Amino acid sequence: QDQDGTSFVARPFGVTLFGSLEALLPAVAMDNLGIGWTADSAAKLQQSVDEMFAKSAPPELSDLRFSFTLADPAQADCPLVCCSSAFMEMCGHDMSQIVGRNCRFLIDPVPPELVDKVVRRQARDFCDCVRDRKEYIPSREDEDKLPWHPPGRASDDGLFCIQTNARRDGTLFKNVFYLKRIELEEKPFIVGLQTEIPCDPNTGAMEVPVEVCHKACRCLEENMAAAERALASMFWYTSPMRRQDDPDLDDGFRAALAA
Repeated sequence: QDQDGTSFVARPFGVTLFGSLEALLPAVAMDNLGIGWTADSAAKLQQSVDEMFAKSAPPELSDLRFSFTLADPAQADCPLVCCSSAFMEMCGHDMSQIVGRNCRFLIDPVPPELVDKVVRRQARDFCDCVRDRKEYIPSREDEDKLPWHPPGRASDDGLFCIQTNARRDGTLFKNVFYLKRIELEEKPFIVGLQTEIPCDPNTGAMEVPVEVCHKACRCLEENMAAAERALASMFWYTSPMRRQDDPDLDDGFRAALAA
């Protein structure tokens, strides 16, 4: 563990992994990222994501589909370098229209008056901090403007966002996503977990109570922990150390590592 609180996990050798995250490991390989990422890779990754969330999503979220993305802030304009197939389904774009592009393509077609400018600025600032290897500290004033935001979070716990996005066909949807800074093979990346919550397709107004948003954020957070453990088993991996009050998730991973 470094002095700044970052935990370092060495890649183990000869470990047999099983359970809901098994498909994540061969799919997210450094050589596959970017132009090497395929629809087949996305489908394998999505299978793992679906199994993860099926175990943990509360009944109120049982109808939601969750997806996974990875962005590279070291490249110009912080492009996406991989995604799961549900992300393509959510936004209506195929792989060639996603990989290599900044996720702005989801928000640029949205009418300006429907864009949450606070959230957009937070996401941009977060990505800049990851690129520059700086700690992201959201302002209290911004947090007070976002009633759906989970309270009492540390600055290094990642960033929750709810933003109005547009599909390829122009219809609007509400995207709930959780961004987290990680390092793979000593390179910074941004992991994203996303889901879509019901909204008015014309105005983007949410059609669920704020409590459902809190549960969606918590579900994203719990499964981010599982995704981090999967990545840590495959790469030389670093991430801000999680707080001690995080739940000890039993997704089969600990048993696999102990075997």
